[in-house]
Amino acid sequence: QRMADFVNGRLSYDLPKSSYAPGLISSPLHFWMPKQISRRLQEGFKKFGKMSHGFLTNEALMIATETRTSAPVRIVRDRETLQHVRIHGLFPCGEGAGYAGGIVSAGVDGERCAEMCAEYVGAL
Repeated sequence: QRMADFVNGRLSYDLPKSSYAPGLISSPLHFWMPKQISRRLQEGFKKFGKMSHGFLTNEALMIATETRTSAPVRIVRDRETLQHVRIHGLFPCGEGAGYAGGIVSAGVDGERCAEMCAEYVGAL
């Protein structure tokens, strides 16, 4: 969704080209978030847009949501197989499972889990 459209509670009917390989479809992000969160984001973007000229524009795309926090939990997994300790075939990985602290470490952990998952599937 285009940023200015999000701030004004409108759906973006056309989107500019993006480097996101699978492509994009427009969706009203305020529909997917709790009202209090989308309202706070809209207010924050408006305020920041007044302080930083050019920030609030329909040329800026909002592609899904991302948090700036780490998971407060850790899903326990076996150190050798990287599978959940009780649910075989489940590979908790990355920041959401408590095994990374940022995008790079999440990617590395995801790659390790993908390799172990491929090994597990190949052994079935």
